[in-house]
Amino acid sequence: MEKRLLQLLFLCIALVVIWNVWEPFWRQDLNEAVESGSTEKVVFEIEKGSTAEHIADDLEDADLIVSNKSFVRTVKSEELDGSLRYGRFVLSPGMTLREVITVLTTEGTGELAFTAIEGWTIADMDTELTEMGLIGAGAFEECAKECTFDYDFLGKDESLEGYLFPDTYFIDSATFSSENLINMMLQNFDSKLTDEMTVAIEASGRTVSEVVNVASMVEREVRTEDDLPIVAGIIWKRYDNDWYLGIDATLLYTQDDNELSAEDLAEDSPYNTRLNIGLPPTPISNPGLASLMATIYPEESDYYYYLTDSKGNVHYAKTNAEHEANKAEYLN
Repeated sequence: MEKRLLQLLFLCIALVVIWNVWEPFWRQDLNEAVESGSTEKVVFEIEKGSTAEHIADDLEDADLIVSNKSFVRTVKSEELDGSLRYGRFVLSPGMTLREVITVLTTEGTGELAFTAIEGWTIADMDTELTEMGLIGAGAFEECAKECTFDYDFLGKDESLEGYLFPDTYFIDSATFSSENLINMMLQNFDSKLTDEMTVAIEASGRTVSEVVNVASMVEREVRTEDDLPIVAGIIWKRYDNDWYLGIDATLLYTQDDNELSAEDLAEDSPYNTRLNIGLPPTPISNPGLASLMATIYPEESDYYYYLTDSKGNVHYAKTNAEHEANKAEYLN
Protein backbone atom coordinates (compact mmCIF):
# COMPACT_ATOMS: atom_id res chain seq x y z
CA MET A 1 0.00 0.00 0.00
CA GLU A 2 2.78 2.43 0.98
CA LYS A 3 4.61 1.58 -2.24
CA ARG A 4 1.52 2.42 -4.27
CA LEU A 5 1.05 5.72 -2.42
CA LEU A 6 4.68 6.62 -3.09
CA GLN A 7 4.23 5.82 -6.79
CA LEU A 8 1.15 8.02 -6.91
CA LEU A 9 3.00 10.82 -5.12
CA PHE A 10 5.93 10.64 -7.56
CA LEU A 11 3.47 10.65 -10.47
CA CYS A 12 1.81 13.81 -9.18
CA ILE A 13 5.19 15.48 -8.67
CA ALA A 14 6.21 14.50 -12.20
CA LEU A 15 3.03 15.95 -13.66
CA VAL A 16 3.57 19.22 -11.80
CA VAL A 17 7.14 19.41 -13.07
CA ILE A 18 6.06 18.65 -16.64
CA TRP A 19 3.31 21.26 -16.41
CA ASN A 20 5.70 23.91 -15.08
CA VAL A 21 8.21 23.11 -17.82
CA TRP A 22 5.60 23.05 -20.61
CA GLU A 23 3.57 26.06 -19.48
CA PRO A 24 6.18 28.74 -20.34
CA PHE A 25 6.82 27.22 -23.79
CA TRP A 26 3.09 27.08 -24.55
CA ARG A 27 2.67 30.72 -23.53
CA GLN A 28 5.65 31.68 -25.68
CA ASP A 29 3.72 30.49 -28.75
CA LEU A 30 1.30 33.38 -28.24
CA ASN A 31 4.01 35.85 -29.27
CA GLU A 32 5.27 33.80 -32.20
CA ALA A 33 4.37 34.27 -35.87
CA VAL A 34 4.81 31.77 -38.68
CA GLU A 35 6.71 34.37 -40.72
CA SER A 36 7.58 37.41 -38.67
CA GLY A 37 7.50 40.62 -40.70
CA SER A 38 5.31 39.21 -43.47
CA THR A 39 2.67 41.60 -44.85
CA GLU A 40 0.96 38.99 -47.02
CA LYS A 41 -2.83 39.05 -46.73
CA VAL A 42 -4.67 35.74 -46.53
CA VAL A 43 -8.46 35.46 -46.55
CA PHE A 44 -9.43 32.86 -43.96
CA GLU A 45 -13.02 31.65 -43.72
CA ILE A 46 -14.71 30.23 -40.65
CA GLU A 47 -18.03 28.50 -41.18
CA LYS A 48 -20.82 28.92 -38.69
CA GLY A 49 -20.67 26.27 -35.97
CA SER A 50 -16.95 25.51 -36.36
CA THR A 51 -15.24 24.33 -33.17
CA ALA A 52 -12.00 25.76 -31.79
CA GLU A 53 -10.26 22.49 -32.71
CA HIS A 54 -11.47 22.65 -36.30
CA ILE A 55 -10.49 26.30 -36.64
CA ALA A 56 -7.06 25.62 -35.15
CA ASP A 57 -6.38 22.76 -37.57
CA ASP A 58 -7.40 24.91 -40.56
CA LEU A 59 -5.22 27.79 -39.36
CA GLU A 60 -2.21 25.51 -39.01
CA ASP A 61 -2.85 23.94 -42.43
CA ALA A 62 -2.92 27.43 -43.91
CA ASP A 63 0.41 28.29 -42.20
CA LEU A 64 -1.19 31.09 -40.21
CA ILE A 65 -0.36 29.94 -36.66
CA VAL A 66 2.64 28.20 -35.10
CA SER A 67 0.63 25.67 -33.08
CA ASN A 68 -2.93 24.43 -33.28
CA LYS A 69 -2.64 23.03 -29.74
CA SER A 70 -1.61 26.40 -28.32
CA PHE A 71 -4.54 28.03 -30.12
CA VAL A 72 -7.00 25.60 -28.58
CA ARG A 73 -5.43 25.81 -25.09
CA THR A 74 -5.60 29.60 -25.15
CA VAL A 75 -9.20 29.70 -26.33
CA LYS A 76 -10.23 27.13 -23.72
CA SER A 77 -8.25 28.57 -20.80
CA GLU A 78 -9.48 32.11 -21.48
CA GLU A 79 -13.06 30.89 -22.07
CA LEU A 80 -13.22 32.36 -25.57
CA ASP A 81 -15.10 29.47 -27.18
CA GLY A 82 -18.33 31.43 -27.23
CA SER A 83 -16.60 34.48 -28.69
CA LEU A 84 -15.32 32.78 -31.85
CA ARG A 85 -16.84 34.50 -34.87
CA TYR A 86 -17.61 33.12 -38.30
CA GLY A 87 -17.04 34.84 -41.61
CA ARG A 88 -14.12 35.73 -43.87
CA PHE A 89 -11.17 37.30 -42.04
CA VAL A 90 -8.00 38.88 -43.35
CA LEU A 91 -5.00 37.31 -41.62
CA SER A 92 -1.27 37.18 -42.27
CA PRO A 93 1.63 34.80 -41.55
CA GLY A 94 3.22 37.85 -39.92
CA MET A 95 0.57 37.96 -37.19
CA THR A 96 1.33 36.38 -33.82
CA LEU A 97 -0.90 33.67 -32.45
CA ARG A 98 -2.31 36.18 -29.96
CA GLU A 99 -3.12 38.64 -32.76
CA VAL A 100 -4.90 35.90 -34.74
CA ILE A 101 -6.98 34.94 -31.71
CA THR A 102 -7.88 38.59 -31.10
CA VAL A 103 -9.13 39.04 -34.65
CA LEU A 104 -11.18 35.86 -34.57
CA THR A 105 -12.73 36.36 -31.16
CA THR A 106 -13.10 40.07 -30.47
CA GLU A 107 -16.34 41.53 -31.72
CA GLY A 108 -15.92 44.57 -33.97
CA THR A 109 -12.16 44.43 -34.51
CA GLY A 110 -9.90 43.20 -37.25
CA GLU A 111 -9.88 43.36 -41.02
CA LEU A 112 -12.57 41.38 -42.83
CA ALA A 113 -12.96 40.30 -46.43
CA PHE A 114 -16.24 41.16 -48.12
CA THR A 115 -16.76 39.51 -51.49
CA ALA A 116 -19.46 40.85 -53.79
CA ILE A 117 -20.20 38.09 -56.29
CA GLU A 118 -20.78 38.82 -59.97
CA GLY A 119 -24.49 39.15 -60.60
CA TRP A 120 -25.37 40.14 -57.05
CA THR A 121 -27.84 42.95 -56.52
CA ILE A 122 -27.53 45.72 -53.96
CA ALA A 123 -30.10 43.80 -51.88
CA ASP A 124 -27.85 40.70 -51.99
CA MET A 125 -24.93 42.77 -50.74
CA ASP A 126 -27.07 44.20 -47.95
CA THR A 127 -27.99 40.67 -46.86
CA GLU A 128 -24.36 39.54 -46.78
CA LEU A 129 -23.19 42.59 -44.82
CA THR A 130 -26.03 42.06 -42.35
CA GLU A 131 -25.04 38.42 -41.83
CA MET A 132 -21.46 39.55 -41.25
CA GLY A 133 -22.74 41.77 -38.44
CA LEU A 134 -21.47 44.95 -40.07
CA ILE A 135 -24.83 46.69 -40.60
CA GLY A 136 -28.42 46.56 -39.57
CA ALA A 137 -30.67 45.10 -42.25
CA GLY A 138 -31.40 47.63 -45.00
CA ALA A 139 -28.65 50.12 -44.12
CA PHE A 140 -26.54 49.40 -47.21
CA GLU A 141 -29.56 49.63 -49.54
CA GLU A 142 -30.61 52.88 -47.92
CA CYS A 143 -27.17 54.41 -48.39
CA ALA A 144 -27.11 53.29 -52.04
CA LYS A 145 -30.30 55.33 -52.51
CA GLU A 146 -29.63 58.31 -50.25
CA CYS A 147 -25.85 58.85 -50.03
CA THR A 148 -24.25 61.19 -52.56
CA PHE A 149 -21.45 60.06 -54.90
CA ASP A 150 -19.84 62.13 -57.64
CA TYR A 151 -18.59 60.11 -60.61
CA ASP A 152 -18.63 61.09 -64.28
CA PHE A 153 -20.16 57.78 -65.36
CA LEU A 154 -23.19 58.25 -63.09
CA GLY A 155 -26.13 60.20 -64.43
CA LYS A 156 -28.08 62.52 -62.17
CA ASP A 157 -30.29 60.56 -59.76
CA GLU A 158 -29.21 57.32 -61.46
CA SER A 159 -29.50 54.09 -59.49
CA LEU A 160 -26.20 52.63 -58.29
CA GLU A 161 -27.41 49.16 -59.26
CA GLY A 162 -24.95 47.85 -61.84
CA TYR A 163 -22.06 50.09 -60.79
CA LEU A 164 -21.01 48.40 -57.53
CA PHE A 165 -18.19 46.36 -59.00
CA PRO A 166 -18.04 42.71 -57.89
CA ASP A 167 -14.74 41.99 -56.14
CA THR A 168 -13.21 41.17 -52.76
CA TYR A 169 -12.88 44.22 -50.54
CA PHE A 170 -10.79 44.40 -47.36
CA ILE A 171 -12.65 46.37 -44.73
CA ASP A 172 -11.94 47.34 -41.13
CA SER A 173 -14.88 46.13 -39.09
CA ALA A 174 -14.18 48.70 -36.38
CA THR A 175 -14.62 51.69 -38.72
CA PHE A 176 -16.95 50.20 -41.34
CA SER A 177 -19.54 52.34 -43.06
CA SER A 178 -21.78 51.55 -46.03
CA GLU A 179 -20.83 54.86 -47.63
CA ASN A 180 -17.10 54.04 -47.59
CA LEU A 181 -17.66 50.58 -49.06
CA ILE A 182 -19.90 51.90 -51.82
CA ASN A 183 -17.28 54.52 -52.64
CA MET A 184 -14.63 51.80 -52.89
CA MET A 185 -16.85 49.80 -55.24
CA LEU A 186 -17.56 52.81 -57.45
CA GLN A 187 -13.84 53.63 -57.58
CA ASN A 188 -13.22 50.04 -58.64
CA PHE A 189 -15.80 50.33 -61.42
CA ASP A 190 -14.20 53.60 -62.53
CA SER A 191 -10.76 51.97 -62.71
CA LYS A 192 -12.12 49.03 -64.74
CA LEU A 193 -13.82 51.31 -67.28
CA THR A 194 -10.71 52.16 -69.34
CA ASP A 195 -10.37 54.98 -71.88
CA GLU A 196 -10.37 52.37 -74.65
CA MET A 197 -13.67 50.95 -73.41
CA THR A 198 -15.17 54.44 -73.15
CA VAL A 199 -14.14 55.22 -76.73
CA ALA A 200 -15.70 51.95 -77.92
CA ILE A 201 -18.96 52.79 -76.14
CA GLU A 202 -19.07 56.24 -77.72
CA ALA A 203 -18.26 54.79 -81.15
CA SER A 204 -21.22 52.42 -80.84
CA GLY A 205 -23.56 55.32 -80.21
CA ARG A 206 -24.55 53.97 -76.83
CA THR A 207 -24.20 55.34 -73.32
CA VAL A 208 -22.46 53.88 -70.30
CA SER A 209 -25.88 53.60 -68.68
CA GLU A 210 -27.22 51.48 -71.56
CA VAL A 211 -24.13 49.28 -71.55
CA VAL A 212 -24.32 48.62 -67.80
CA ASN A 213 -28.03 47.87 -68.08
CA VAL A 214 -27.53 45.29 -70.85
CA ALA A 215 -24.43 43.86 -69.12
CA SER A 216 -26.51 43.30 -65.98
CA MET A 217 -28.91 41.15 -68.01
CA VAL A 218 -26.10 39.26 -69.72
CA GLU A 219 -24.61 38.51 -66.29
CA ARG A 220 -27.85 36.94 -65.08
CA GLU A 221 -28.68 35.13 -68.32
CA VAL A 222 -25.42 33.37 -69.23
CA ARG A 223 -22.82 31.41 -67.24
CA THR A 224 -20.06 30.66 -69.78
CA GLU A 225 -17.70 33.34 -71.10
CA ASP A 226 -17.84 32.06 -74.69
CA ASP A 227 -21.59 32.72 -74.76
CA LEU A 228 -21.46 36.20 -73.17
CA PRO A 229 -20.68 38.22 -76.35
CA ILE A 230 -23.14 36.18 -78.45
CA VAL A 231 -26.01 36.78 -76.04
CA ALA A 232 -25.01 40.44 -75.69
CA GLY A 233 -25.21 40.73 -79.48
CA ILE A 234 -28.70 39.19 -79.49
CA ILE A 235 -29.96 41.56 -76.79
CA TRP A 236 -28.55 44.58 -78.61
CA LYS A 237 -30.14 43.38 -81.85
CA ARG A 238 -33.55 43.14 -80.22
CA TYR A 239 -33.08 46.52 -78.54
CA ASP A 240 -31.99 48.27 -81.74
CA ASN A 241 -34.95 46.84 -83.66
CA ASP A 242 -37.51 47.79 -81.00
CA TRP A 243 -38.29 44.18 -80.15
CA TYR A 244 -39.47 43.02 -76.79
CA LEU A 245 -36.34 41.81 -75.03
CA GLY A 246 -38.35 38.99 -73.46
CA ILE A 247 -35.85 38.39 -70.64
CA ASP A 248 -37.35 36.74 -67.56
CA ALA A 249 -34.40 37.82 -65.40
CA THR A 250 -35.61 41.44 -65.54
CA LEU A 251 -38.92 40.47 -63.93
CA LEU A 252 -37.23 38.10 -61.49
CA TYR A 253 -35.36 41.17 -60.21
CA THR A 254 -38.62 42.32 -58.63
CA GLN A 255 -39.49 38.93 -57.08
CA ASP A 256 -38.50 37.65 -53.65
CA ASP A 257 -38.87 33.93 -54.38
CA ASN A 258 -36.90 33.84 -57.67
CA GLU A 259 -39.84 32.15 -59.37
CA LEU A 260 -42.26 33.40 -62.02
CA SER A 261 -45.90 32.40 -62.17
CA ALA A 262 -48.31 33.02 -65.04
CA GLU A 263 -49.62 35.98 -63.04
CA ASP A 264 -46.11 37.38 -62.68
CA LEU A 265 -45.50 37.13 -66.43
CA ALA A 266 -48.69 39.10 -67.04
CA GLU A 267 -47.77 41.78 -64.51
CA ASP A 268 -47.69 45.30 -65.89
CA SER A 269 -44.28 46.10 -64.43
CA PRO A 270 -41.65 48.34 -66.06
CA TYR A 271 -39.27 45.41 -65.46
CA ASN A 272 -41.45 43.07 -67.53
CA THR A 273 -39.54 43.02 -70.83
CA ARG A 274 -42.12 40.65 -72.30
CA LEU A 275 -44.68 43.46 -72.21
CA ASN A 276 -42.51 46.58 -72.44
CA ILE A 277 -40.18 47.48 -75.29
CA GLY A 278 -36.76 48.81 -74.34
CA LEU A 279 -34.51 48.44 -71.31
CA PRO A 280 -35.74 48.04 -67.73
CA PRO A 281 -35.64 51.19 -65.57
CA THR A 282 -32.37 50.14 -63.88
CA PRO A 283 -29.76 47.41 -64.24
CA ILE A 284 -30.88 44.15 -62.62
CA SER A 285 -27.51 43.10 -61.19
CA ASN A 286 -23.94 44.25 -60.77
CA PRO A 287 -22.03 42.70 -63.69
CA GLY A 288 -18.43 41.59 -63.67
CA LEU A 289 -15.75 42.64 -66.13
CA ALA A 290 -16.37 39.73 -68.55
CA SER A 291 -20.03 40.70 -68.99
CA LEU A 292 -19.14 44.37 -69.39
CA MET A 293 -16.53 43.57 -72.03
CA ALA A 294 -18.93 41.26 -73.86
CA THR A 295 -21.56 44.01 -73.92
CA ILE A 296 -19.12 46.64 -75.18
CA TYR A 297 -17.67 44.25 -77.76
CA PRO A 298 -20.63 42.00 -78.69
CA GLU A 299 -20.40 39.20 -81.24
CA GLU A 300 -22.60 39.48 -84.31
CA SER A 301 -24.57 36.39 -85.27
CA ASP A 302 -27.61 35.28 -87.22
CA TYR A 303 -29.39 34.36 -83.98
CA TYR A 304 -32.37 36.18 -82.53
CA TYR A 305 -33.21 33.73 -79.76
CA TYR A 306 -31.43 31.81 -77.03
CA LEU A 307 -32.23 29.81 -73.93
CA THR A 308 -30.14 28.39 -71.10
CA ASP A 309 -30.86 24.84 -69.94
CA SER A 310 -30.61 23.50 -66.39
CA LYS A 311 -26.92 22.63 -66.91
CA GLY A 312 -26.03 26.15 -68.02
CA ASN A 313 -25.68 25.30 -71.72
CA VAL A 314 -26.97 27.93 -74.14
CA HIS A 315 -29.00 26.92 -77.19
CA TYR A 316 -29.46 29.40 -80.04
CA ALA A 317 -32.09 29.79 -82.73
CA LYS A 318 -32.56 31.98 -85.81
CA THR A 319 -36.34 31.75 -85.92
CA ASN A 320 -39.14 31.53 -83.38
CA ALA A 321 -39.99 28.03 -84.68
CA GLU A 322 -36.42 26.87 -83.92
CA HIS A 323 -36.61 28.54 -80.51
CA GLU A 324 -39.88 26.74 -79.67
CA ALA A 325 -38.27 23.45 -80.70
CA ASN A 326 -35.33 24.19 -78.37
CA LYS A 327 -37.78 24.90 -75.54
CA ALA A 328 -39.50 21.57 -76.09
CA GLU A 329 -36.20 19.71 -76.15
CA TYR A 330 -34.21 21.43 -73.42
CA LEU A 331 -36.71 22.95 -71.00
CA ASN A 332 -39.60 20.46 -70.85
